[in-house]
Amino acid sequence: MKFERRSMTIPSTNMRSFIIQGNQVLPNNLVDASTALKNSDLYSVVNLLSSDIASANFNVPAPFDKIVANPNNLISAFNFWQSVTAQMLLDGNAYVTVQRDNNNIPTRLEMAPAQQVIVTLADSSSAINYSVNWNDERGTETYPSNNMLHFRLLASGENGQQYIGISPLESIASQVNIQDYANKLTLATIKNAINPSTVIKVNEGALSPEEKEQTRKAFESANTGNNAGRPIVLDQLYSIQSLAINADVSKFLTSNDWSKTQIGKVFGVPDSYLNGQGDQQSSLDMTKSLYSNTLRRYVKPIESEMTAKFGVQVNIDESSAVDADNDLLISQIQKLLSGTTPAISQLMAQQMLQKRGVI
Repeated sequence: MKFERRSMTIPSTNMRSFIIQGNQVLPNNLVDASTALKNSDLYSVVNLLSSDIASANFNVPAPFDKIVANPNNLISAFNFWQSVTAQMLLDGNAYVTVQRDNNNIPTRLEMAPAQQVIVTLADSSSAINYSVNWNDERGTETYPSNNMLHFRLLASGENGQQYIGISPLESIASQVNIQDYANKLTLATIKNAINPSTVIKVNEGALSPEEKEQTRKAFESANTGNNAGRPIVLDQLYSIQSLAINADVSKFLTSNDWSKTQIGKVFGVPDSYLNGQGDQQSSLDMTKSLYSNTLRRYVKPIESEMTAKFGVQVNIDESSAVDADNDLLISQIQKLLSGTTPAISQLMAQQMLQKRGVI
């Protein structure tokens, strides 16, 4: 019996941007980029990582170095690589199309929105093609794998999913949902349960709406403006009661905290690095070292993909982003020079400092 093989279309992102119920495709707002970046802690982490990687030194052999330093005429190199890295962190995938000249040298790079990319796995998994809907006069264009830089995180699964990355946000989808509901409840609590703060009780008689308004205005006039802070004088008809925030409400408001610790854990960023904790040099050096290891986890997918698609060795040195003031480098060189048998020579130390631009 002869089996017919067909190409397979697989999702361009593992983010659960939709769910299927019955015959309907419904949006699923557990986590998406726009929602994620409205969270200050998450924005801080993504901005930190993407900015530091974009600030890194891309060591690319000529003539490929030109396209890395100037991807296209629409955006600067820093903003381009920052956007690419941010999309990879948020979606688990980032797609960059490559235009080449007749000598197969890249002449232009352009980032394609992950949600507008269709990934097709050819028969027998022999090749991958990417179709991009540009939403402009170009319409939908198809690119072979060698003309698409596909940066992915933790690609795993089966039936084509092993070629698609997984976003770190998947692991905190429930927390995002919980926080969203908690924020809405907090706003509703503040709006509806805490105000007003003062009650004026009239001991005798039933007041009409007009009389209640007159009483309210009279009290405000007597105790605001120039009279603010002065003693309150009431006759026997009135009594005042101040409202305090309910203890349960207060407890809820103080416990409604999606901390940087959880966000840092997901992305592998040390909590002390985010919060600026640590007042000893040894603690600072250790934190920088841990953060440098974190950056390498996200630099490596970019480095490896560019090496594979460009056909030349690409190395990204993120150390300058971590050690902007060069204190860590100088400290490491001093340790290597110490002792009766230094690990490096004075000339090597000088070359290391010159390469970083210290001297």
